[in-house]
Amino acid sequence: SSLRDLLSGSTLNRPGVRRSITASMIVEAANRMIPGYLPGMQAFEVVAISFKEGALRLRVKSSAARHGITGVERELLVKLQQDFPSAKIQKIQTFLSKEPSRYELP
Repeated sequence: SSLRDLLSGSTLNRPGVRRSITASMIVEAANRMIPGYLPGMQAFEVVAISFKEGALRLRVKSSAARHGITGVERELLVKLQQDFPSAKIQKIQTFLSKEPSRYELP
């Protein structure tokens, strides 16, 4: 599409584009919030990587960090729901992995 279409908002109003932008905003917001909820080095061991179909996915590097995020999961979920009322953020999923997934940017 042309730059004029992009600036006029027609491209941004397409459903897939809007969902993608909203998902990116939720992931970035979660990554900014997480350090405030976890103590010490655990804050650097949790990374939000994606949001799809109501689920925010977090990659955790240690079981201690996974336990820590489980304790504050509800608070984080409520805060994200308040910040993004139009998005249906229903749950937080975590998976243990020291290596970045293919969905994470380098």
